[in-house]
Amino acid sequence: METVSIAAQPRTELGKKAAKALRKQGLVPCNLYGGKETINFSAPYTSLQPIVFTPAFKIAEIELNGKKIKAITKELQFDPVKDTIKHVDFQELVDDVKVKVEVPLKLNGVPAEVAMGAKLEQTMRKLKIFALPKHLPEVIVVEVGDLTVGQNKRIKDIQIEGITLLHSASIPVARLTSSRASKEAAAAAAATTGKK
Repeated sequence: METVSIAAQPRTELGKKAAKALRKQGLVPCNLYGGKETINFSAPYTSLQPIVFTPAFKIAEIELNGKKIKAITKELQFDPVKDTIKHVDFQELVDDVKVKVEVPLKLNGVPAEVAMGAKLEQTMRKLKIFALPKHLPEVIVVEVGDLTVGQNKRIKDIQIEGITLLHSASIPVARLTSSRASKEAAAAAAATTGKK
């Protein structure tokens, strides 16, 4: 699991005026909750970019008051005009407390019929899961090499120990559909077989 180090400093003054002053200094107001207490802090804008502007799932390691705290991003606020980070809420990872996160979904394998023009579609890019910190995956991989035209891989086909998927079991995550080229290839193959 990739970890992003964030050098943080305590935030003593709260409110809009204080937050605006921090942003002028290149800092972003942040909150950390989920542990024994809610902690208000600020962090350099540049240190937050690798964990915010990425499709990958990463864990933050917040260095604050001489401690290192593992956390995940829970809520992000952006400037509606500049699209810059305005505020970040983090949730502390506690060993025996399950968390809800979104993890990227990756397809592995190529169905044989793709070579004949069939189209492999990925219908979901991320999956919402519920798991203990020790079970959090960087990515969820689904094997699709065995698909034939008309078949789907659904949420119910993904079984990972220690992880609960927070989606309806019938939702497809990938499907193999026929194209005009694949139908023509199949017809040509059938015609060839029929002549033998």
